[in-house]
Amino acid sequence: MDTASSFEKKRLAILRHWPGTPMLAGRGSGMGIQRQRLRTSNAQRFFNAQVKAGLQKWAMKKYGREIPIATISPSTIKGVKPLSIPVPPMLEEALGYRGDLRFVEFGYSPKTRRFGYCDGGDHIPTAHHQWIRFLRHPLIARHLPKTQYPTLYGVFPRNHQRAIEEIFANGPRGPFPMPPHRLLLDRKERRVYLCRTEHTTIFFALKEPENEGRCRIFVDGLLMSPGCENYKAPVRKEVAAELLGWLDKLLKSAN
Repeated sequence: MDTASSFEKKRLAILRHWPGTPMLAGRGSGMGIQRQRLRTSNAQRFFNAQVKAGLQKWAMKKYGREIPIATISPSTIKGVKPLSIPVPPMLEEALGYRGDLRFVEFGYSPKTRRFGYCDGGDHIPTAHHQWIRFLRHPLIARHLPKTQYPTLYGVFPRNHQRAIEEIFANGPRGPFPMPPHRLLLDRKERRVYLCRTEHTTIFFALKEPENEGRCRIFVDGLLMSPGCENYKAPVRKEVAAELLGWLDKLLKSAN
C-alpha cells in the first residue's frame, strides 16, 4: 500500500489538475462559482474513492481478502500514536467544532497559520486561545511539549511555507515537506491521537460518509460538514470555562 506522504501527493495532484478547482480557477460569480464547487466536490470524492480502492488492492495482495472499512481505526495507520491524556466531554465544542461526525482533527494550517479543525473537508478556522490554554494545561503539556511538537502550537520551520507554495505552483514533484502535527479526536470513544496531516488525509478519505443525503456544503468558499455553518460565531464563554475547570478538577484529584 502507498505511504501516507505519497497519498498526500496524489491528493494535491488530483486537486491541482481537476478542471475548475479553486487552486487553478480564478474568481467567478453565479454559475461559475457553482461549477467550481461541484468540481471541487467531485475531485474530493474521486480522491476518496482512490484511497479506498488502493487500500483494498493492497489488502487483497497481502491478505487475500478485503478489509471492512468500518473496522479501520486511527491506530491502523502507521505513525498515528494514541495518547493517554484525559479528554474533556466538552473538548470539541470548546474548540469551536459544531459538526456531528465521529472524527475531527485540530491544529494549525501551514498555509494560513491559523488554528482550526477538519472532519474531512477543508480546514475551518476558529479562535486559537482555548486550544493554547488546553495544550499548556499541566495534564496535557507533559504529553505534548512545545519543544517536541512546535507545529501543534502554530510554530513552523522558516522554509515550510515556501515549500508548500512550491508544491501548489508546480505540483508535488520534489521532496514533500514534513506535514504538521495534529490531534485527532474520536468523539465516540473519547480518545485522542497524535498524527500528522498526511495520516488524516488517508483516514478521512477512508471514513468519509457515503450517504448521498449527507453531502458537505460550501460556506465562504470552504467545504464543510453540516452544522459548521456558523464557524465564525465565538464559543460560549461558559463552555470555555468548563473545559479548564474540568481539567483543573482532575488535576487536583490526582495530587
